Amino acid sequence: MKQNLNFAELLTPLLRFMRRFHTLLFFLLVSGGLFAAILTLTSIIQMSSTVASSSSQAISGQFDESTIQLLKRSSVPPAQIGERSNPFVE
Repeated sequence: MKQNLNFAELLTPLLRFMRRFHTLLFFLLVSGGLFAAILTLTSIIQMSSTVASSSSQAISGQFDESTIQLLKRSSVPPAQIGERSNPFVE
């Protein structure tokens, strides 16, 4: 007794289901993807903040006094130039 498998009969209920609920399935798929992306980004942000806060290296905030005096002597205020100077130009 050999039975012939008819794929059209097997796929008909699945196709009917997809045709009826394709919008809902699309919404669930997109929502699940966004949820996964948010969880991934949240875990990345938490990891980076814990690594940054556990840094034990201190930054020295001292300046070279001779360089500061040299810069004070060489700088010309914008009022004497007649126009505003660009602070990004060397």
